[in-house]
Amino acid sequence: MAGTPLFDALGEIRRRDPAPFHMPGHKGRLPFPLAEAAPYDITEIRGADSLYECDGPLRTLELRLAGAYGSGDALLSAGGSTLCIQTMLYMARQYGRTIIAARTIHRSAVAAMGLLGLEPVWVECPVADGSEGGIPGIALPPRPEDIETALEEHPDAVAVYVTSPDYFGQMADIGEISYLCHRHRKMLLVDNAHGAHLNRFPVALHPIALGADLCADSLHKTLPALTGAAALHLANGDLYGDAKYAMSLFGSTSPSYLIMLSADMALPEMESGSPAYIELGNRVERLKTAAEARGFRVARSWICDPVRIALDFTAAEYTRQSFGRYLDEQGVEPEYLGENVCVFMLTPWNTPEQLMTLERALGQAPRGRSAIPYQAPLPPPLPRQILTISEAMARPARLVPLEEAYERVAARLVSRCPPGMPLLVPGEEITAPVLQLLKTSGIQEIFVVK
Repeated sequence: MAGTPLFDALGEIRRRDPAPFHMPGHKGRLPFPLAEAAPYDITEIRGADSLYECDGPLRTLELRLAGAYGSGDALLSAGGSTLCIQTMLYMARQYGRTIIAARTIHRSAVAAMGLLGLEPVWVECPVADGSEGGIPGIALPPRPEDIETALEEHPDAVAVYVTSPDYFGQMADIGEISYLCHRHRKMLLVDNAHGAHLNRFPVALHPIALGADLCADSLHKTLPALTGAAALHLANGDLYGDAKYAMSLFGSTSPSYLIMLSADMALPEMESGSPAYIELGNRVERLKTAAEARGFRVARSWICDPVRIALDFTAAEYTRQSFGRYLDEQGVEPEYLGENVCVFMLTPWNTPEQLMTLERALGQAPRGRSAIPYQAPLPPPLPRQILTISEAMARPARLVPLEEAYERVAARLVSRCPPGMPLLVPGEEITAPVLQLLKTSGIQEIFVVK
């Protein structure tokens, strides 16, 4: 289907050229570099539709999104995947408080659980030691057998929540997990924020194709859309009305038309049969092999995003500081640079010159000179949940040094973003192993419940 419905509608408004006695205040006139975009930054005027009551171009856009991914229906978000995650969790909350969740969850989901009164049953994810193709110290995806155990032990759970792909490109076995969820008559919610491009491959990789019931996609992360553009996919289109209501509870009543327009203009890419991602995947595979030949350890555990690279640079005898300096010298800016892992996000919109720069940097990297092998810290056992997330978030809090936090109760979530996974969840007891983890993560103070 040709055309972009929102762009066409806004173009018609521009042709009418009415005197703009409506929001926003700039009236379509902004200085460089926003001058060209300003006329499209409008509000819900005649012909432009309204996101939470859409029945015009925005609704057409949503139906096109659903068609591109094979979902029962789709909701457009101008509030990123965070808004989609909040909506998914609201949908689950209608049926109860208990939800099974892999601990590799994003901080936005923990916050939403607290606001909604959901009580997670955590599924611990195994941590790679380097022997199974993972990067030492990085959590692997949740195992289906651990999900099944949680389902059997918590029949009151209303849904299962997993993140796939994770920040490092590792993908859970969504097909098997969805089978287990549906056998136990539970919904499967998937944070697919980093996988909006997974419908572009000839094999089923997108969570909706693998059986997820609700799935949040950040369009802006891997597709040509502005930051904040996202979509919530529903396997069952009959849930659309309830989901739209839920999204309206959390979302701004002034969603950005520029963000929505960027999703609209990315439609042809989402719908096309272009081989660009397949070609990029082949190139990434060659790049991974070249990096391994230089001594880097590349994440190859389970199923991986075909176009993301996560590598352990300490295997090539680099420290975080020395590898960061090397990348600066080569003119490469990664997505993430941690203590032992570096993440590179590639898309077909990287220019050939940019891709060659990365290929030279990794394929010709000299051996580093780290004298001390890096030892990734093992995560501590999950601490006791003394208060619910909601209770802890609502209590008065006090910021204290780590040494004063022992056996206190966390009042606020502690995480590093990126990658945004929780080190400590509100309401959890602060144990000695937790304090050691926080210390090695560079955290010196923490909010505790008064």
